[in-house]
This record gives sequence, C-alpha cells and structure tokens, in this order.
Amino acid sequence: MHPVRLSDWLIGKLIPEGKGFISITGGGGKTSLMSLLGHALAESGLSVLITTTTKVASPRLHDYGADLVFEDESILGEEAEKGKLAFYAEHSVLDMKKWIAPREEVLSALYQRYDVIISEADGSRGLPLKLHTERDPVIHHLTTAVIGVMGLWGIGDKIYSSVFGDGRDGIIDDSYLSWYLNADEGLSKGFCGRCAIVLNGADSYKGDISDLAGLEYPASASVAAASIREDKVFSIIKE
Repeated sequence: MHPVRLSDWLIGKLIPEGKGFISITGGGGKTSLMSLLGHALAESGLSVLITTTTKVASPRLHDYGADLVFEDESILGEEAEKGKLAFYAEHSVLDMKKWIAPREEVLSALYQRYDVIISEADGSRGLPLKLHTERDPVIHHLTTAVIGVMGLWGIGDKIYSSVFGDGRDGIIDDSYLSWYLNADEGLSKGFCGRCAIVLNGADSYKGDISDLAGLEYPASASVAAASIREDKVFSIIKE
C-alpha cells in the first residue's frame, strides 16, 4: 500500500465535491482530527469553519491553528475567506475552559457561506472510546458526513477506565468492540450521509493491525486504521 494521508482519504470519501457539513463523534482524537481536516481543506483553497454542537476546548487553551477566531455572532458580519480556517464557538462565562455551541440556526446560516463546516459533536473527556446517551451525539440537521473516532490504545484495558459512559468491569476485547461499533448507543450512533470510522493510534498500536479486519463494522462506514498525529493511514480496513 502506497503512503496515504488520512486527511486526503477522508476528504475523498466524505466531501469529494468540496462542500459539506462534517460531524465528528466518539473518542480518542476528535479535536485533533477536526484541526487536521480543517487545515487540509483550507490548504486546498476552500473556506472552512470548525465549531461544535456541544462544547469544545477554549482556543485560549488549545491551539486550533485557525486563521480567524470568533467567540460570538459577530461572525455573521464577516465574509468566509477562501483558503482560510476559521474557528467559532460561544465564549462561556460559566466555564472558562470550554466554549459552547452556537445556535443551530446560526450554523445553518454560516453553512450558506462556508464551503465546509466541521463540528465536534460530543465529548469523551479524553478517553479512547465513548458510549453515548440519549442526549448525544448532537448531529446538526445539515450534516452530510459523520466520522466516528476510536482510540486503539483502549484495546485490552478495563471498560470502566477507557470507555466514557460505560462503567462495566470487563475487558475491551474483540467481542466488546464488535458490539460497541454497532450498538444503539455505540460509536455508529448518529451516522448519516457518508460515514467513516478512524481507528486512531495505529502508529503506536501494539497489536496486529490486520486483526482489526475481523471486527464487525457498520455497513455504511468506510474504516481505516490510522494516526491522526502523523496524518497517515496504516491500513484501509473497509472501503
């Protein structure tokens, strides 16, 4: 397999026409992936906005690498610039570490201006896997593609210590993963439009990547074992 950039693979799969609204869910690298994709799309000459439909780390604490940062609806008075990456979430006075989701109708208006919007659609508190509740993920109604992220470093750990939202005392093994990938509240919850699963952390995964092909994946999703940090696909598991 020739070297493939993760960002190129995802763009080709999810927004080949250069227009879309991407929601990112799961755990183990969502924020990093949002920035990675945003930069790649802006470098291709598109206007790109990264945001959230829930909460996201404050840009004063996390460097998104955005060319423009907006913290209120003043963004509606600005033109979307081709080749630029913008960040927008609402500055919260209640939690200085997190900025909160813009109003849904504001994101809808911004989608008319930006070529691509990328939204972090849930939180996992840094854990590699996320089991959803009835409240999440929060998928915007204009979403055209969903990426589910899972951290490979959670495999072999206790469920309660590596899966946000699942307190069971078991091991994250093949049986658990095949359930998790397809469960009603599992990684594929909210999948719509074009879908992809990124098994993140392949650069340091101690297991055999080829074994991941034996898991049961949602029929609608393309799947790759990759490294978000290195922007590299190690194995395309499912087209």
